[in-house]
Amino acid sequence: MAEQRVSEISHTVIQLETNTATATATPSRKEQEMKQMKETNKSLKKGSVASRTGLVYWALVFANYFSLSIGLVSSNMLSRFYFMHGGSRRWVTSLTQSGGFPFLFIPLAISYYMSPSSSYKPFSCFTPRVLLCAVVLGLLIGFDNFIYSWGVSFLSASISSLLLSTQLAFTAVFSCLIVKQPMNFPTLNCIILLTTSSALVGFTSSHQRPPGVTNIQYGLGVILTIAAAALYGLYLPLLELLNGSMMKKKKLVITFRLVLETQIVIFATASVFSCLGLAINGDFGRIKAEAEGFDVGEVKYVLCLVFGAISWQMAFVGTAGLVFLTSSLMSGICTTALIPAGVLSPLVFFHEGFSAGKGFAIVLSIWAFASYLFGEYKQKKDNPKNREELPNQKN
Repeated sequence: MAEQRVSEISHTVIQLETNTATATATPSRKEQEMKQMKETNKSLKKGSVASRTGLVYWALVFANYFSLSIGLVSSNMLSRFYFMHGGSRRWVTSLTQSGGFPFLFIPLAISYYMSPSSSYKPFSCFTPRVLLCAVVLGLLIGFDNFIYSWGVSFLSASISSLLLSTQLAFTAVFSCLIVKQPMNFPTLNCIILLTTSSALVGFTSSHQRPPGVTNIQYGLGVILTIAAAALYGLYLPLLELLNGSMMKKKKLVITFRLVLETQIVIFATASVFSCLGLAINGDFGRIKAEAEGFDVGEVKYVLCLVFGAISWQMAFVGTAGLVFLTSSLMSGICTTALIPAGVLSPLVFFHEGFSAGKGFAIVLSIWAFASYLFGEYKQKKDNPKNREELPNQKN
């Protein structure tokens, strides 16, 4: 009996030692998750701007600004071209602004092809909370696209470009409230000048409205276009906040690959929003008839929508890239710098009239742009941290 008891105790001790050794050899689930997160961040960091040289950084800034420039000017022109030649479906142009998101899979696939050894899995950084935030931003952009389409259907391309310059003012205000961007006198001056510029365009250019547009429709177009600029001015700081949240809370290194994935989710959601609008309004069944009745032919109708979709994606990705590389405010500044191109292009291609009001509005917009740039320069010059970094950069 005693021998049996001793045997049982020995068997229990051996079993406990075996379990302890197994537990020591096998890492816990938490340790495995931490290891996997470190490997993911390590692979992500290879593509981050922080790990690149200054030359590569500025090359990326230039590439994104070039994409924004070409995309913004051409998309504005193509939107006006659509309405000029018989297009009237605002949900169609709304879908055009977001429906080109599948083109983003091309640069995304190239980025994966260039780093095949990376352990990062596509869209693996999208936790339920991050995905929900991206979907909310997509709904915001979808609604913004619709009211923009509604507004520009009543306005000329040059006037809509001038009104959209108010985005910088809204971006400055929302950046101050959301991402705690400091507000100074040059920024306030910029807001006042852009507001004055928009009011000047709205009240002095009503006689240059497109044929068939009434005074009420013109006024509605001005209000809706400024509202679209306000919503986009809200979108940029929210996008910056999402990037910052992913960096701080999720401990992720934000790369341009992750920016592309975020854009795909946002604009896929916006496209679903526009498709629902098309279905509810019954526009799906009217697209073919509209294409057949397009003034310059069915082929040019299709080309207008296809190249419009590509142009909008170039503009949006360029904007998101600048937010990623710099800030939401700098992205707004770069957009405002394109005002002269946005106003002069319709004068050349669509032979729109140029009035003293438009000219003065351009001067005010450029003044606002220069005022904001000066404020940013002075703030960085007066910042003690920046003064400490200057000697190190010279060395």
